[in-house]
Amino acid sequence: MEKEKMLDLVSLGDLMIDFSCMGKSNAGRLLFERNPGGAPMNVAAQLSRLGGKAGVICCLGRDEHGEYLYDLAKNEMGFDMTNVQFTEKDGTRFLFVYFDQDKERSFTNYKGARSDLMIEASKVDLSQIRRCKGFNYTPLAFEFDYPIAKAAELALEEANSAGVITAFDSNYRFPFKDKKVYHAVQNAIYGAQIVKLSLDDMRYFMKEENVFSACEKLLAGNAKIVAFTMGAFGSLLYTQKGWSYRPAYRVNVLDTTGAGDSFMGALIYLLTRESVDIEKLSTQDLERMGDFCNACAAVSTMTRGSLLAMPILLQTEHVMETAPRIEMQLEQALSNLKNKEK
Repeated sequence: MEKEKMLDLVSLGDLMIDFSCMGKSNAGRLLFERNPGGAPMNVAAQLSRLGGKAGVICCLGRDEHGEYLYDLAKNEMGFDMTNVQFTEKDGTRFLFVYFDQDKERSFTNYKGARSDLMIEASKVDLSQIRRCKGFNYTPLAFEFDYPIAKAAELALEEANSAGVITAFDSNYRFPFKDKKVYHAVQNAIYGAQIVKLSLDDMRYFMKEENVFSACEKLLAGNAKIVAFTMGAFGSLLYTQKGWSYRPAYRVNVLDTTGAGDSFMGALIYLLTRESVDIEKLSTQDLERMGDFCNACAAVSTMTRGSLLAMPILLQTEHVMETAPRIEMQLEQALSNLKNKEK
């Protein structure tokens, strides 16, 4: 029997469909394009597209969308499919994505039963976790009224037990009505070793306005590296040894849906290379990583969709070599970001 291959990443959560609005037909009716997505799967896709090996833990509906996503994940993305489950009871999750004149997004969720919440803990093969370097998850893991919560708890326990590095992006969208979920997400932010934050995440979950204070709090706990992402205003990577702010690349933006996931996937890809020790990364290392992750995120915005928009290495290097930067200092970037959010 062939020995199972080591994985760089296992990502748990929703593999789903984004119906992206493409405008109107000649008859004035809205037209939508079917795009695969789901934040944790976008992260896995980015790592895979760069040459890493990713596995996924998810549940699909036994329907046309589910069959499409399964084939895509297996044959185009090359995911390890050990823990892809199907349900006969619930349909594959989908939502609708709309864009305003500034290409800012808004989402409309379909309110029916969703397959992505139906991952059953009893069916999760934990050996997939034991043979991975990194485990990535999102707040979807804390949908406590659904089977996914128990499955996520089991997977996270196995990852911690096996010494697998954990990655978390709280991906704030709207306030949580359930305080139990809110506190669970807070604990996940403080418990992960790779943490990605936005300004909204920092304000809502950490009650912080100062990015340096927020990063120091996380690094005083379990975090080994914190990524603070600011879209067009660049990104900051922060470790115990130092930090580096890198400006974003100027590209023709079409759709920002998966940009943060692209950044996270690229970062995990870099951190799971054999020769990388996070605790020994120099400021120069963080600069190179920040540029690379910014470039991946930039390329992902140049086409519609998210999962299939994740760039390969050649595309990323091309942007790094040819695209101008949106030059600014960190203080200006933070000021611009806060002014935008007002």
